[in-house]
Amino acid sequence: MEAIAGTLGLNVPGLIWHAINFVVLLVLLQRVLYRPVVGMLDARAQRVRDSMEQAEQARRAAEQAEADRQTLLAETRREAEQIRARADEQAKRILADAEARAQERQRHIEQQAEESARQIEERVMAQVRAQLADLVVTAVDRVTRGVLDANAQRGLVQQFLTTTTDRAR
Repeated sequence: MEAIAGTLGLNVPGLIWHAINFVVLLVLLQRVLYRPVVGMLDARAQRVRDSMEQAEQARRAAEQAEADRQTLLAETRREAEQIRARADEQAKRILADAEARAQERQRHIEQQAEESARQIEERVMAQVRAQLADLVVTAVDRVTRGVLDANAQRGLVQQFLTTTTDRAR
């Protein structure tokens, strides 16, 4: 072996020492550096997994919150629709009640107006009858006092009509 090492120009004892140093360095690096680096990488991988799990939990919580919000929104809309329907119903009832009261008031006013018109008509008719009776009495009195000629009769009728018209006004 030395012959081969000599022809190649190798220093075999130095090569052995280098190999021993390399193995010792490799063992030291594995114990001092490799294990802590692997531990650090494992810890980092665990932190990443934990973060991913937390992110997944947060996503699920956000989805649940969105579902809850949608449910609450639907319920709120349903309640708002019910409130609007009740308000419409109440407004219709109030309007119908107001219309009924207005119609009743209108009927009452119409009845009062009819009664008032009837009373006025009765008073006017009573006045006309009284005036007519007075005129008839006057005309009969004039006729009975003397005989009237045709012109006097026409004048008397004309006076009667004028007086009746004036009194009716």
